[in-house]
Amino acid sequence: MYTTDFDDRYFLSNSGGNPIGWGFGPPDTVPGQQMFPYIKNMQIHVCPKDTFGEKERIQDQCSTTPGWNCNALTDAHIKYALGVRSNIGYNYAFFSPWRLVSGNPTSASVSASEVGNPSATLLFVNSIWYLDAGGNPTGGGNWVVETPCWKDQANNYLRPLRTYASGSGDGTLWSYPGGWFPPSTTLNGNSWLVYGGTWPFWNQTSLARLQPGLVDGQVITAMADTSVKARPIKRLTEGCTAFGTGQQKGQVTDTDKFIWDLD
Repeated sequence: MYTTDFDDRYFLSNSGGNPIGWGFGPPDTVPGQQMFPYIKNMQIHVCPKDTFGEKERIQDQCSTTPGWNCNALTDAHIKYALGVRSNIGYNYAFFSPWRLVSGNPTSASVSASEVGNPSATLLFVNSIWYLDAGGNPTGGGNWVVETPCWKDQANNYLRPLRTYASGSGDGTLWSYPGGWFPPSTTLNGNSWLVYGGTWPFWNQTSLARLQPGLVDGQVITAMADTSVKARPIKRLTEGCTAFGTGQQKGQVTDTDKFIWDLD
């Protein structure tokens, strides 16, 4: 319904309008707000396995965001807080790449016609906001998640990334600096970007021997054709070289298995 109303284009990972950066509030909007007129429900953004509640997400967002008054939040601020802390993480790199244009954060958007195989292309997946010192999810979810691979085997950026990447496009492409699996020495010993910000809430088994709090299990995925399915977390890295590769790296080795890109 959304793409029909917006010239066949997908949600903007960020609509722009806030010069501070991504995730800092109105007048910027995130996909959770953009889809609100169609579902009229923000509770859908809270995974039932995530114990961090709606009120906690709103309070945590307003207390850590510059310029927010926690005693006088508008409806836009509340919806933004719930949208930005959504457990429905958006595959932003391929559907709405982040761009830094003349120092101002914004994002692009692809059209539905650019998605080669909608039933095999990841659109949304379970996500987390942060990991505490014990490696446990806290803060709710995160509205975007990182792809484990950005390039093909010739080390060229995949589409639409190459349109904005340095060397092949206009040089405005931006992303989180840590990549898919940063060293465990960051962020109090645990980085939320383990698994690129996705998180296996379902059917968990402990991997604490590798990193405190780390778990294996399943994520809930939504594909571009709107189909929904539980998948093992390892399915997200199939067809690419993912772990430890850093910012905007990782190469696709099998395009049939890799579910993040548009091809």
